[in-house]
Amino acid sequence: MKNYQKKFVFLVLFGLFLNIYVIHSQTNNDVNIYNWFDKTVGKDNLDLNNGTPHTNPYRTIGDSHLYLINKYELGKITCEGQKYYEVKLKYDIYRDILVLNPYGESENTGINLIQNKVQSFSILDKNFVKIDRKIVTVPEFTLGYYEESKIAPDFTFYIKHHKDLQKTVLETGVFYTFKENNSYFIELKNNIYLIKGKNDIIKLFPEQKKQINGFYLLNRELKKSDLNQFMKNLMKYISNSLSIQTK
Repeated sequence: MKNYQKKFVFLVLFGLFLNIYVIHSQTNNDVNIYNWFDKTVGKDNLDLNNGTPHTNPYRTIGDSHLYLINKYELGKITCEGQKYYEVKLKYDIYRDILVLNPYGESENTGINLIQNKVQSFSILDKNFVKIDRKIVTVPEFTLGYYEESKIAPDFTFYIKHHKDLQKTVLETGVFYTFKENNSYFIELKNNIYLIKGKNDIIKLFPEQKKQINGFYLLNRELKKSDLNQFMKNLMKYISNSLSIQTK
């Protein structure tokens, strides 16, 4: 019996036994149900465990690496419509690959998950979605994984995490360094806009020019230390200012 069929049978029996819950809700109890199933069937036999072996051929200098963070983190993932909780994930942002550490395996073992089967995942309190649409007017909005922050019903902020590769030849061999080079996008009323700097934001929200300039002035240190968080905070600030103006 295929794993998804097993999952259906187990969840139905378990639901009848406890007389609770709708399968697709996202409450803590449902997380427990999914985890109960994973343990019952065996996490090493789940449909999630398919893909190619993960390899990292890059010898790096110092603490440089090609990942969002250079270790596996517990997260959750939706793959082919199935939800999996408390799985070990690592995100290779240079090659845009989501890596799974199979249950019970050493962290030296990783599986590259097939991107067209992954709908979304979450790690480090960040929510990622797979974008599979092209925008002719915004060619920079490429296919792949994006960190998604829903700011308002018609306002979504996206970060495309990426690192650039630099090659260095030393006497001891060839080494590489990776430098973060993210892209930012705003989806506003179903239109996508590339954000390269403050002027692009002001063009979208001209009535917020004064507030935006003030935010940049007051948050210069955060902008230098953590541009991603700065941008997310700015988006929330703009949304709050807009909601106050419309009251």
